[in-house]
Amino acid sequence: MHDVGKIGIPDEILLKLGKLNDEEFEIMKTHVEQGREIIQRSAWLRDAMEVVLSHHEKITGEGYPGGQAGEGIPITIRIFCIADVIDALTSKRPYKEAWSFEAAMETLEEGSGSHFDPQLLHAFSKVVKPLYDKYGGKEEIFQKELREIIKKYFHEGMHGLEY
Repeated sequence: MHDVGKIGIPDEILLKLGKLNDEEFEIMKTHVEQGREIIQRSAWLRDAMEVVLSHHEKITGEGYPGGQAGEGIPITIRIFCIADVIDALTSKRPYKEAWSFEAAMETLEEGSGSHFDPQLLHAFSKVVKPLYDKYGGKEEIFQKELREIIKKYFHEGMHGLEY
């Protein structure tokens, strides 16, 4: 959901092998605004606006688009940024292979205090390994459990409601 605006990014940039040049990166950054334009049309999706707009902010204020810093970045966004990066690094993409969990965590640690909130990253590092071992690269297990959660919280007891 947070990257929904990437549907407006040309494939030659979105799927490029290697590092984007400055011009390509400026185009890539527009996915945030394009995401805002997409989700603002739906009352149901507007709750995700904060994540769509702020998921590239950095704790130092060097992120985009707002240059928010420190506790000026909502805690939900600071948490999301950590989860987004671990997912991006450990997932196979058309332009890269999945990184090992250890290499990804090392990269996150290198970003502690610059990209990521150090206290949140410390707490995250205490709980992430068992979750990664259970779900990392195991889409079928994840999807099965997610379906059960959705069934429990969004379907049970709904039989009497009209749609």
